[in-house]
Amino acid sequence: MIKILGQVKDKILPAIETDRLYLRQRTVADAADIFAYASLPEVSWPAGFPPVQTVEEEIYYLEQIYPQNLQKEDLPSGYGITIKGQNKVVGSLDFSHRHADDVLEMGYTLHPAYWGQGYMPEAARALLEIGFTLLNLHKIELTCYDYNKPSRRIAEKLGFTLEARIRDRKDAQDRRCASLRYGLLKSEWEGKAY
Repeated sequence: MIKILGQVKDKILPAIETDRLYLRQRTVADAADIFAYASLPEVSWPAGFPPVQTVEEEIYYLEQIYPQNLQKEDLPSGYGITIKGQNKVVGSLDFSHRHADDVLEMGYTLHPAYWGQGYMPEAARALLEIGFTLLNLHKIELTCYDYNKPSRRIAEKLGFTLEARIRDRKDAQDRRCASLRYGLLKSEWEGKAY
């Protein structure tokens, strides 16, 4: 079940309810919750950024850097992932890059305490719904490092196709690895039954 609670207004995506999750806008009040996972190397490095060092750094990101990135790339706002009945943000889900007017790239992070429970595929399905219906996208892409097996599994569960393996790239730690680019067309998504 995916219940979209409103419309897109001024590039702000509406809240979404799924079977187990509530996706909503992140605020500065969520900084400590986000810091709890964004500060962990096992979360940040595979997602392509260094661990956040302080709650203040996370507040600065939420207040300054994130809004600038949205404006620069002409992106809609993203989500904080919460478990229904709780207001604690346990993960983030966004469109992180614009590749064309109707092609966006999604990105996500999740606190390790919630890994392996199917939360991220559930949340990502909701973002796909928003992207292909409210935003009328033609395609949604996803990029991850080849060693990020959980992210690769999520892409495959959601029906994405591996479109490119870019060899010998450097990750956020300057280590050599492959960068994998996945894509899902609206027509493919319409044919899926989750």
